[in-house]
Amino acid sequence: MPLFYPAQLVADTVLRLFFLSGLPPAEKPTAKRYFMMSHPAPADSEPGSFTRGEAKNETWNNYKTYLARTSIVLPIPPQLYRPLPEWMKRTVLLDFVFFRFDEEKDGSAAIEEARRQDA
Repeated sequence: MPLFYPAQLVADTVLRLFFLSGLPPAEKPTAKRYFMMSHPAPADSEPGSFTRGEAKNETWNNYKTYLARTSIVLPIPPQLYRPLPEWMKRTVLLDFVFFRFDEEKDGSAAIEEARRQDA
């Protein structure tokens, strides 16, 4: 057995998990759903204008709190995960940025999409 075989198995598993499983496609739509529960598109606003006002409820804030203490990829107890620095979460623990819903970028697009669907 070659020396690089275990590393090759780990890399293969990570690639399959990230690109062939449902993990990346599921994370952003789930976050979008929670964001939209708290920030419904105002019917009377101008198309193309996005101002993120106050949340209508605590759903999005609760979900963000959940994400801050829960690893997306690796099962780690929240008591251990929460205090870790962001750089460690994003590199060592594989919680890459492309899994996360960005309120500024993705939030405005979600509200605009909801506004178009209501029209």
